[in-house]
Amino acid sequence: TIPILHKYMKYWNKARIERIRSRRERREQKALDDYTAAQRRLHTYTEGDHRKNALLMLNALGSSIRRRMIERLADGGAMSLTKLSEPLGLRLTAAQRQIDLLERVHLVSTHKQGRVRMCVYNKRAIKELAGWLTALG
Repeated sequence: TIPILHKYMKYWNKARIERIRSRRERREQKALDDYTAAQRRLHTYTEGDHRKNALLMLNALGSSIRRRMIERLADGGAMSLTKLSEPLGLRLTAAQRQIDLLERVHLVSTHKQGRVRMCVYNKRAIKELAGWLTALG
């Protein structure tokens, strides 16, 4: 005999397979996004967590390029990302990555003026780092 298909019976067709595949991909993408956000929080300045902040700043200052960027900002005041990166021989995208890291650890702050990204040295961050280091000794 031929089986009678109930109107609520699920069957496999292209549409159902695609729905299941897209649901799984969305779940995986959400899990990846959540993981990435958690990792970013671990590597971002947190108000009041002096030990974590000091370790993040020391890690950021481990690169000679980032130290030179900080020195230029401390000596020359606020400047555009282009002006900051020219003497260092960095392309704009590489300089942007370095500034993003420095901004995440609170050593630099940036803001846009029209199409120009201005970078400003954050003196309080270095004072916080110095305070933490002197408290150790």
